[in-house]
Amino acid sequence: MKYSIEGVIEKYPTVNIGVLTGTGLSIKRMHPDLEKYKSDCLQLAKELIGSDPIINHPYIASMRNLYRTFGTKPADYHPSAEALVRRAIKTQQLPLINTAVDTYNAVSVRYFIPMGGFDTDLVVGDIVLRFSTGDEAFSPLGEIGHEVTYPGEVVYADDRGVLTRRWNYRDCVETRITEKTINVVMFIDGSPEIPRVEVEKALKELALNLERYCGGSCSTNIADSRTPAIELF
Repeated sequence: MKYSIEGVIEKYPTVNIGVLTGTGLSIKRMHPDLEKYKSDCLQLAKELIGSDPIINHPYIASMRNLYRTFGTKPADYHPSAEALVRRAIKTQQLPLINTAVDTYNAVSVRYFIPMGGFDTDLVVGDIVLRFSTGDEAFSPLGEIGHEVTYPGEVVYADDRGVLTRRWNYRDCVETRITEKTINVVMFIDGSPEIPRVEVEKALKELALNLERYCGGSCSTNIADSRTPAIELF
């Protein structure tokens, strides 16, 4: 299985996408130590934002700018890190889903960088980051029914179809990570204004904590203009 950003790299030559593959995981509903880690990450985020509007954070602003370049209004569709931080601050907690998803959500809040992941045993063929041709079907996680993409929208996709809309706004139902998942791939979407070193730090922390709370073994890489295609498995 390969991951490629070759379809978008000409337009976005300075993006850095952190890539993690995890194998042999044992995903549970929750882990007490992970709950403490989630709380700590949220507290750090709250302290960093302070009394300022969240859209003033440079990483959130950079993702909003990125959305505008492919025709998405960030005020209507918040990039995933922004939506997650907003919801967590409002509810005073990060959601409880499972130990794998909760881990990347916590790291996302800690670094203000969008993250997501797929069960690789449910992926068909390779994974690509590309522009949608438009009118492609998408089954959003947490919703009933299907949506369709618009032309030029940036999406993650496999050989079967679209896995995320609006770059990282929402994942699909078909490849969601559950307690039955054993093997995963996770992505840290570093927009042009997010320094590569921050993506590297977040990727290292993600791998460390995924192994800590889910077991298994992780490997990491970064997709960029120099290495736009990566062999995952």
